[in-house]
Amino acid sequence: MNRLALRSQRGLSLGFVSARIRGYSRPRGLPASKYSDEVEGVDPVVSPFAIGAGVVFLGGLSYYIYSEYAQSVASYLPWFSAAVVDSDVQSVTAKETKARSSRLSHLRGQMAPKSALSHLEQVRWAWKNPGLYVVGSNEFGLADPLHPDSDSGAGLKCAVPGLEGKLICSVAFSKTHAVAVDYEGCVYQWGTGFAGTGVAHEPTCTLRDASIGEVAASDDFVVLLDKKSRVRLLPASKNISGSVSETKLDFEPRLGWRESVTHISAGKSHIAATTSAGHVYTCALDSSGNSRYQLGHGHDSDVKPLALKRISSPHRFSAAACGDCHTILLTTEGDVLGCGANDFGQLAMGAYSKENATVRSLILLRRLWKEGRDRPSGMRAERIAAGATTSFAQVRQDDTIQLLAWGCGIDGQLGNGTLSHLQGSAVIVPALSDKQEYDAASQMRQPLGIRSLAAGSGHVVAVCDNRTNVVLDSSGESVNQEPLFGYDVVVWGRNAGGQCIPGRKHRFTQPEYPPPLYTSTNSAVSTSAQARLQAAPPQWISSAQFNGSNTRNLPRTLLVEQIFAAGPEVTGAYLKPCK
Repeated sequence: MNRLALRSQRGLSLGFVSARIRGYSRPRGLPASKYSDEVEGVDPVVSPFAIGAGVVFLGGLSYYIYSEYAQSVASYLPWFSAAVVDSDVQSVTAKETKARSSRLSHLRGQMAPKSALSHLEQVRWAWKNPGLYVVGSNEFGLADPLHPDSDSGAGLKCAVPGLEGKLICSVAFSKTHAVAVDYEGCVYQWGTGFAGTGVAHEPTCTLRDASIGEVAASDDFVVLLDKKSRVRLLPASKNISGSVSETKLDFEPRLGWRESVTHISAGKSHIAATTSAGHVYTCALDSSGNSRYQLGHGHDSDVKPLALKRISSPHRFSAAACGDCHTILLTTEGDVLGCGANDFGQLAMGAYSKENATVRSLILLRRLWKEGRDRPSGMRAERIAAGATTSFAQVRQDDTIQLLAWGCGIDGQLGNGTLSHLQGSAVIVPALSDKQEYDAASQMRQPLGIRSLAAGSGHVVAVCDNRTNVVLDSSGESVNQEPLFGYDVVVWGRNAGGQCIPGRKHRFTQPEYPPPLYTSTNSAVSTSAQARLQAAPPQWISSAQFNGSNTRNLPRTLLVEQIFAAGPEVTGAYLKPCK
């Protein structure tokens, strides 16, 4: 009992240490057998060495606990950082204050609980959460129309209000308004350009037609394409009376037998429609729709507004893309042609001059190829895209795939590490060119290209065509390898509104891997894993698994894929049914 009382008076820690080190601290000259636990009333002397060893041990244990569990502890102590700042940043010099502030910022960054979804969570989450998720500027209410002119659009934390749980077939953004069509054919419009400046609103269904499958947006209209190859216009601004003023565009000449429109693209005031027969029809939406000869009809002044006229050309086309005031077209042979404005080199005419500032006739863009000659044998373009004043093409030669860019690059949208005001010849985007990936099935390295490319006014979003470990399952059941991963998403260019990476305002001159843009409700997610944004690949999903969706009008299972779109200052992601 005396021994227990003695240890209680000294404290648990000191008693534990002294009990373990008695053999090292007995009085000089006293045999070890005389100095044992049976000797009562002896006050052992603890050596400085033993005290130091104990301090080192306890310090190391404390540091281990801090490094392993500090982040978890911090999530329950939201006052931690503020308490440290209030107690420590006093009565020090300016230099010490700056140094301490830097250390505290680093500490808060380490201890702040993160909620980034892992690769596995991202793919599964995207498959089960339909809706349109928008990141970037909310100045015109495109990300959160309930709070226009606010910063609520700075992250994909939730779907656009009113579009939660909806399967989206197509989305398009203009500067001040946006349009989307869902699986049931309901056309939604929103933004301050639609509802009015500063007006809180939700996306409004302005038209319902189950045959509508694709939409585009110009400055003043939204363009609709349905399964019957009808191209229709709706005004971008809301009609005060609430009625829908729909305009159907005529084709000149009419479409051929069994010829259908496969894709539409819109610029500021003109559109282009590509058909299954290899034709391209263009149309001016107002008096400025052909002011830079962007319709591709040469010097023909007989251009009727709101009429789709076929471009006269010996080539057969597979795609057309509209910039603000220029148009580029892809032929089935792999050539790229263009017409319209060339102020920033977006038509690859070489050095700028007054003579080539506007290209009035449709011409081959020879500056895409080396030395400005015709397309080399064995090389062909297979994908094109156009931003406001920038153009892109993915080209292939044997086992090599390259992404080319030309035009305005002042915001880094050329992706080659430069900030070029004018680029009149094609440059390679190094991060997305000459890449290969090992294919386990063929046991060979295969060229790695891009799956989709969306260009806004100053930034670009690309989905890479990398291999995934997703196995299609038509039953809609959850069967796939763990961990699950999808297609890599990369972004570059202007980021003033956070449309590339929220929270970072500077421009990106090369493709970057953005972090996951959704929040996680799983507290077990590792905060140390450097997960990056993934696009969910195609998969059959049971409609009963969709969160927040009305499944009454949906099939039992659907093949869906996640799609990324780009607007002037926003980036959108949505789950699209593969009809």
